Parts: sequence; C-alpha cells; structure tokens
Amino acid sequence: MTSGSGKNQVEYDIEEEVETETEENQVAHEYDAETEEEQGEKNNNHEVEDLQSTLGMASHIKSKHKLIKEKEKKQLTICETINNSEAIIYNKNSFKKFFIRWIVKDDLSFMCVESEDFCNMIYLLRKDAFIPSAVTVKNYIMTFYEDSHKKIALILQNTSSKISFTIDAWTLSNNYSFLGITAHWVTESWELKSILLDFIKLEGPHSRANIKEAFLKSLKNFEIESKILGVTTDNASNNVTFLKAVEDDLSQKYIYFNSDDKHVRCLAHVINLAAQQTLTTLKTIENDETSNEEVGSLIRKLRTFVKKIKALPQQENKFKTQCKTANVPNLNVMLDVRTRWNSTYDMLVSELYKTLYVPQETQNTNIEYNSSDEDLVSHISKWHRIESVSEFDRYLKAARAQALCNILNWWKRHEEEYPNLSNMARDYLGIPDY
Repeated sequence: MTSGSGKNQVEYDIEEEVETETEENQVAHEYDAETEEEQGEKNNNHEVEDLQSTLGMASHIKSKHKLIKEKEKKQLTICETINNSEAIIYNKNSFKKFFIRWIVKDDLSFMCVESEDFCNMIYLLRKDAFIPSAVTVKNYIMTFYEDSHKKIALILQNTSSKISFTIDAWTLSNNYSFLGITAHWVTESWELKSILLDFIKLEGPHSRANIKEAFLKSLKNFEIESKILGVTTDNASNNVTFLKAVEDDLSQKYIYFNSDDKHVRCLAHVINLAAQQTLTTLKTIENDETSNEEVGSLIRKLRTFVKKIKALPQQENKFKTQCKTANVPNLNVMLDVRTRWNSTYDMLVSELYKTLYVPQETQNTNIEYNSSDEDLVSHISKWHRIESVSEFDRYLKAARAQALCNILNWWKRHEEEYPNLSNMARDYLGIPDY
C-alpha cells in the first residue's frame, strides 16, 4: 500500500507485524526436535516472547485465546462510505442513489445525463457504468418521492401529539403563484420537528376557495386532517375566510375545527404592520435634523437607483467597474423588502451587539397566579377533574425554571410528574413562534 487513510495504514502495519512473527517462528521451529506436544508448547512460548507490542499482544489474545470479541459490522452511512476508500464498490443501485441525490440537491435538468461530455467523464471512471436516460432519471426521482411521502405520512399519522401548520402564498415576477405548507410537532422524546409538507402551484387568484382546496388536499394525502392543532398565517384578510371555509368543510366530516381558536396570526407580521403604520403616520421625529419628506425622498431615490442597476447585467457590470475605480469594496446591491425588516434586527443583535449584550438571568418573585388561568384549569378538568386540577396546582407551586432553560428538555424531565400538562405542552410547543 503506497497511499491511503490513517486507518488503512494502521491495518497494514498490523498485518506486516503478524507476517514477520510467523516467519521468525517458522525458522526457529525447523531446528527443534521436540515431540508434537512439546513442540506445541514451545510454539506458544515463542509466540508470547515475540509479542513486543500492544498490537502483537492483542493479535495473539484474539487469535489464540479468543478473549477479544470482534466488533459487529454495521451498515455504513453515505458519508462513511465516501470516506472509506475500501468500502466504495461500484454497483448499479449505489450509483443510482448518488446520482438522484446529485440531480435533486443541485436542481439540475434531467437532460444533463444525456450530455456527451458528462457520459465521457463517467465512462472514464468506469467503462461499464450504467447511465440512465433523462426519462429514467425522472422515473427514479418520482419513485423516490413517493417512497419518501409514505414514510413522512406514517411519521405524522403515528405521532401522539397534534400538528401545527404554517402556510404562505406568494406570486413570483413571472406571475406563477405558489403555496407553501410546513408542519410542526413535538416527538415522544420531546424534539421539535418541522418539515416542508407540500409546495403547491396555485391556479388562479389567492382566494379562500383555492387556498382551502390546496391545503385540505395536502392534509388528505397525508391522512392527518383530524390532527390539526393550529394554522399560522400572515394577516391577509383572505386567510380568515380561508380558515372559515376549512372549518365548514371539516365539520361535514365530523372533524372538530374552530377557525377562531385554531388561527395563529404571525407575530412578526403583526409587529411589522404596526411599525409600518406608525412610520407612515408619524409627522415629526425628535432631534432629527432631516424632515420626513427628505428621508422619504432619499429612500425613494436610492430604491430607484438600485432597481436600475439590477435591471440589466450591463448596468450591474458598469456599477462594479465604478466601485473598482473608486477603490470601494465590490458589494452586491440589494433591494429592500418592506415585510422583512426584522432580519436586519436579527443581524444587528447577533453580530454588532453580541459582545455588548449579555442576557442576565433574573428571578422575578412578583409573578402571581392569574385568575384568567381558570379557563386552562377548566379545560384540563374535562379529562380528569380532580387529578388534573391537583396536577395544575402542583405545577404552579413548583420552583420556577431558569430564564435560559430549554423548555423542551424541561418538559421531558417532568413528563411523569405532570402527565396531562405534558401532553398539552407537547401539542402547543409545536406551534412555531414566528
């Protein structure tokens, strides 16, 4: 072996050492005139004397005395397979898995497999490699999708908790509309899981009927219509009517769904709307030498400037040339998005202020039991009034958790202590906080 990984090199050294021992023992034993029994004992003595290293001793104990149990072989992961040069053995199925993974993750056209240069590159590595056609690749991917869909459906159907959903619809510049549906739930081991459930092309306007049909069709495909805990949306008016339509549809199937209780409005979007309205109606800004009109004018001019730069590749190249001439770092211009200003705040907090702001744990002893929590107690007592109310009282009297405590881990540790409350927590902690 002239090259290889560190692990392979160690194995090579062990084999070489064992071969050396064997040769030395054979030479020594050729001149012995002992009986077969004495010869066997002497062989064993010679071997023990020749074991000068821990590797040799381990080899001896393993081969002669069977005191070391061999490790059970396990199936390698994809990453382990790639890193283990000895494990990479070409076969059609393995090649197909890696091939599909590459096409999907890099968002490539199916036709790339029929490129002459691509085929020549693969055949250079393996002359008898099987390269599927574009149609076959499509069939592979659709089969993989169907298998994955079934696995996800089983996971969602078998989870003991309710499932929360976030949905959002938008239209691209080419006038294609899409609806994204994300599912969120807490597992039996108290892990918060989120998965993109569906990505649907909408036909027609973003009406309540269109969104309702797409949403319920997706839930029906996964057979989880009865597991809805809540639906998080932005504050567009059509989302209110959409959930009302969902309520009417599910009620015909005797599935309880209250659109008022189950509708979770995106908090970030609520704050954004409030801030935008405040900025719009604000007449003056204290201690600001520049008037609102001047600020608005500057922003509009900058926005127009950025749009013109990004309109044509030639304009963008000209801008980069000007930056180079002025010895200014070549940064890409970015057009602002009104509804995503909170990402700027996240950036500032994580980078600019992270050395200045250190969260301090505080113990607030002034928090008292709120009488409005009686509704929660009443809801719990429908299952088991005496036991549940007592459980709730114990929960309120328990010591407060630390401010930076991981809430999922806390409920995992106290699941047996508060069985009914933990079931509720598993449901409601699956609701995303955005």
